[in-house]
Amino acid sequence: FLPCGSLCAPSGAAPLQFQARGGLNAVGAWEILRQRRAAGGKGARVAVLDTGVAYRNKKPGFLKSPDFSPRQFAAGYDFVKGNARPLDRDGHGTHVAGTIAERNGNGVGLTGLVPRAKVIPVRVLDAQGLGTARDIANGIRYAAKQHADVINMSFEFSLAVNSCAKIKSVCRAIKFATKRGSLLVAAAGNSNGAPAAYPAGAPRVLGVGRTTKDACLAAASRTGAGLDLVAPGGGLPALPTCGSDDGLFARGTPIFQLTFSGRDFRTFGYPGFYEGTSMAAAHVSGVAAMVVASKVLGRNPSPAALECQLRATARRASDQLGQAYDPRLFGSGLVDAAAAVTARAAGC
Repeated sequence: FLPCGSLCAPSGAAPLQFQARGGLNAVGAWEILRQRRAAGGKGARVAVLDTGVAYRNKKPGFLKSPDFSPRQFAAGYDFVKGNARPLDRDGHGTHVAGTIAERNGNGVGLTGLVPRAKVIPVRVLDAQGLGTARDIANGIRYAAKQHADVINMSFEFSLAVNSCAKIKSVCRAIKFATKRGSLLVAAAGNSNGAPAAYPAGAPRVLGVGRTTKDACLAAASRTGAGLDLVAPGGGLPALPTCGSDDGLFARGTPIFQLTFSGRDFRTFGYPGFYEGTSMAAAHVSGVAAMVVASKVLGRNPSPAALECQLRATARRASDQLGQAYDPRLFGSGLVDAAAAVTARAAGC
């Protein structure tokens, strides 16, 4: 017997049908995509604005992740170095891209949500994870011009940046990308309190907080205004009584994906310190790409329709979360991939 946690399932379900309470129902979504001839998110385009991605080899010094194929990537750009080789110098961007699109069925590593989507790598953060508003704005515009359906922004400005007036170039770029048809998804921020950090708190951006393996609100996740959804981000819960260890995972399990391990850019592994709203945003971007590929909203859904679908189909019932639902803590709820691709939600 295992306590309900990672192995929650409907009564009477066979062991292989067990789904994590804190998961996002990816298996059900994959089956629907397969039936609609969009297996693996084929047809969707996701831009990853981050520290770069280990998407190609560059000798000497850099190797691509063994769980990526060059065919998965569209042309990208490095706005930090000013060249067309947005290679990762940190590991964060590769981890985020892995959650979105690591390959499956190849006998290597784990799996991403949409391994057949096209990923557009855009480097806007340096080797320390720092970036400028100018580079971020340029990265957003570049991604939109490359026809990204979804733009993932797993980073946050300091809390002193609390309005678009302080990052005018970024908010103008967000407006530009939205008009070009891109849904922008951003991390709500990795500290306690409200509101969500920018750019998640900016208009036209889907702000994402993080939950644990037990669907509890995680500690160090921004809440309140600007928080639209939550998704798996790992770590310990904010409520000491929420969640538990079980036979598979400890209560504070992080998010694992294949990325750099060690001091160089040639060694890969599963470092156990990646947790945060960065990881949560990547999960939502992957699900958004599923919705695009499924055509449940038609061939070219608007960013507003995509956001509506994700929010309307999110889980918020008392038996679907690890604690009582509160919109200030969970936004519209925990993203549900299967529900999001099954049918158009009312009003979307």
